[in-house]
Amino acid sequence: MTASSQLQGLVLDDGWKVVTAIPRPAGSTGGMFSHSYLAQKGERTAFLKAFDFSEAFQPGVDTLAEVQVMIASYEHERNVLEHCRGRRMSHVTLALAHGSIAVPEYSTMEGRVYYLLFEKAEGDIRVQMDEADSSDVVWCMRALRDACLGLAQIHRERIAHQDLKPSNVLCYADRGFKVADFGKSSMGGRSIWHDDLAFPGDRTYAPPELLYGHVSPDFVVRRMGSDFYMLGNLAAFLFTGTNMMASLLARLDPQHHWTRWMSDYASVLPYLQEGFARTLEELSARLSAEVRTDVLALVRELCNPDLSLRGDPKAVGKHDHYSIERYVARLTHTVKVLEVKARLARRVA
Repeated sequence: MTASSQLQGLVLDDGWKVVTAIPRPAGSTGGMFSHSYLAQKGERTAFLKAFDFSEAFQPGVDTLAEVQVMIASYEHERNVLEHCRGRRMSHVTLALAHGSIAVPEYSTMEGRVYYLLFEKAEGDIRVQMDEADSSDVVWCMRALRDACLGLAQIHRERIAHQDLKPSNVLCYADRGFKVADFGKSSMGGRSIWHDDLAFPGDRTYAPPELLYGHVSPDFVVRRMGSDFYMLGNLAAFLFTGTNMMASLLARLDPQHHWTRWMSDYASVLPYLQEGFARTLEELSARLSAEVRTDVLALVRELCNPDLSLRGDPKAVGKHDHYSIERYVARLTHTVKVLEVKARLARRVA
């Protein structure tokens, strides 16, 4: 048992009581270094993320050095969230509180648990899609628009999310959707240990160039280009359940797979583009006619394996090539059109 798994029943310094542990869902790729709880304060209920430092206390590990790294990770996420709070970002899940608590019966170092407290969401978009009608194109497009708005808000502050995936887009009922979990984020002008990784987020959703080791030294190109890819992948998931990277790899000859390829990225790119084209064909066949044109264009542009061509064709090669603002405008317009069509259909019915 680790200290971070023993918080139930404890009261935090700011009056929140940890009431219930939340089991990690089967097959979950997130939260591997934290424990989740519900906390209560009066009539309010919040979500608690408790950082798990247990790996630092394993045999053969330099405990002090590892604890310092883990504290740095906590402080990084806390500081990014505080910056977002200062900018009043409406489509980012902001922390209500943060701090640490000493767990009884543990040593001073091992028993110190750092936490972040968030407003409780209805669930992430995977859960909500299971509970709602997944064919509701208006719901799906609103989720995509709000995720795009969240990325736009952080990109304006030179923050890249780097781990945008279905489980990190949360639903807040009538307040829409927000981007969550900034543990793998990067911020221009600040450094954190995971900046040295080619891709710090969930590799299941990584853009192809980073899997193949093609890492741009330019912060905007590498980080924002990565967020572009994950937004496009989110679009494919919302409307068809497709993971673009998995679908692309399934269409490659094994010798062109990133785990086997020994040459540079430019040499494998033609094979990736061929596989990408076939993936788009299959995606098109699975998309509802109502959104096929819009969603296919989004995925084609945002998930292009060629980083130099990724993004809105009107912006490629220009100063705003990796600005996501064009997609905010496009998705906002698309949602409005779909909402009007839905209202008209209800009236006719």
